[in-house]
Amino acid sequence: MFVGIAAVALGFHASAQDIDKSVIVVPGGAKSLWQLKVSERQYLPLKSFKMPLSIKEMKQQATSLSWPNDSLPSIQAPAAQDMRSRDTAKVAFGEKYNNVLQLGAGNYGHTLLNFNASYTPKENKFIGVYLNHDANAQGPVQSTFSARSENQARLVSRYLGAVNFWEGSISASQQINHLYGLTEIPTYLKAADIRVNYTYFNAIGKIVSARKNAHSDYKLTLDAGLLQNPLGLSELIAKSHLYYSKDLTEKVKMRLDADYIHGEYVSALGNDPLLRSFYRINPTFAYASSRIRVNAGILVATEQEGENGLAKTSIFPQFEMDFGASDFIHLFGGIGGDVQFNSLKQFLAENPWMVIPNSFKNTNQVGNLYGGIKGVGNKNIDFEIKYNYGEYADLPLYVNSQTDISKFDVLYIGGIQKIQVANLVGQVNVHVSNAFTSSLKVDQVTYSLLNNVFQASHKPGLTVSWTNTWKLSNKLFISPDVYYLKDLYALNPAQNQLIQLEDIVDLNFKINYFVKRNLNLGLSGNNLLGKTYQRFNQYKNQGRQVNLTLAYSF
Repeated sequence: MFVGIAAVALGFHASAQDIDKSVIVVPGGAKSLWQLKVSERQYLPLKSFKMPLSIKEMKQQATSLSWPNDSLPSIQAPAAQDMRSRDTAKVAFGEKYNNVLQLGAGNYGHTLLNFNASYTPKENKFIGVYLNHDANAQGPVQSTFSARSENQARLVSRYLGAVNFWEGSISASQQINHLYGLTEIPTYLKAADIRVNYTYFNAIGKIVSARKNAHSDYKLTLDAGLLQNPLGLSELIAKSHLYYSKDLTEKVKMRLDADYIHGEYVSALGNDPLLRSFYRINPTFAYASSRIRVNAGILVATEQEGENGLAKTSIFPQFEMDFGASDFIHLFGGIGGDVQFNSLKQFLAENPWMVIPNSFKNTNQVGNLYGGIKGVGNKNIDFEIKYNYGEYADLPLYVNSQTDISKFDVLYIGGIQKIQVANLVGQVNVHVSNAFTSSLKVDQVTYSLLNNVFQASHKPGLTVSWTNTWKLSNKLFISPDVYYLKDLYALNPAQNQLIQLEDIVDLNFKINYFVKRNLNLGLSGNNLLGKTYQRFNQYKNQGRQVNLTLAYSF
């Protein structure tokens, strides 16, 4: 039997470059994507400008082997064009003068401030600061009851030496939401009574090999984060990841990925912390020729809850192959498995209205089988058709709480009887010179237990995404796009019955006008059909949104 971690959000990559050029994950193949969920589209009229990464960091960006359907991607939106793409003042970390101030405002009280400032005393040294504020009335309830706010500050330091690349960062962020998904709001209720407030502190350190023409590479990442709320909740997650690769021959490479996660969770003041630990080691060998690329290895994962808890170890064989039938057509397939470490921080990133849990379960990929065909390398068109079948245990679903319908609890499904997931994805990207790009993706997922199909709570069965970017001139870009989600259900906790939510049709239109090379004016209209749809039960979103954004690079 085979398994894969199922999707939490279904989505789409915005440009043809986002179709993975090879299913095989090899060192240096990772990309950085701008994540954007359907429910948040109206609040981000322009892409956030990011501090530059070093060229070496981009080449060496290494993560654990990611199977194509471990986590279905979030919906992507067309990226605003880089205002300084023709800048010749380059340093080891990218653009030397990549300071950006971005201001935005819109209806429903939307305010946006995004600020990146950096200082490069030498070409191999970098210090940067990042500030972000984003707030608005999220739902069609009076603004004080449906308001949301996100604030973040981050400080980054990078150094590129002859042997190693070093990076360190510290950040603090605050996320405020309101539980406005009540059946009705009593007159005596104040906004502070339904406010949900979380703060998050994070420190990251990285060291990456920087030797040129070396036959081996390595990367060590340490990441510690502390999540807190005013009621005494705290979640400490400390992660470490080690990556090492070595060229054995011109065609064969050995790779090792190892992870360790330590968690301490306190649900309320006075409670003893829940201790959690997770280990994963993944040695693989990769072979690449002109037509065939193969990855083969084994993954061993061990999880434990509590100091004296019983450790559980899972072992998964892994195999991936990509065959180039021609310079354009590729056939690919593979099998594998994994274990996903679940945390409250992870759940809140998708659903901010969570009940405070007392315990967690990790999601176990019992196995995963996939295959498909893709066409890459053509200047005018890319496409991919992929089928994935998997079975897994402890899949987390979001369901309304029985005690408070405005909050969500996690329901883990799949125990001895594993959940089967069948996923069919088709995507095509078309380019017309450099002026027009159109991308269409259709993603269908079916969940079943003992061959009986069922509707998974808050997981759409069908997602269709169509995005377009049209360059009318060197200064003017327009980006119309449409998102469609069908077969979306919620679970009524009182009757234990499914509630079918309205299909989501999200029509958007964005205009980017470059007043100057370093001055970008953006106007976006989102949810133009004015549908107050519910991505999560009880939480309707706003109707038509209009946002104006001004970004200045200096």
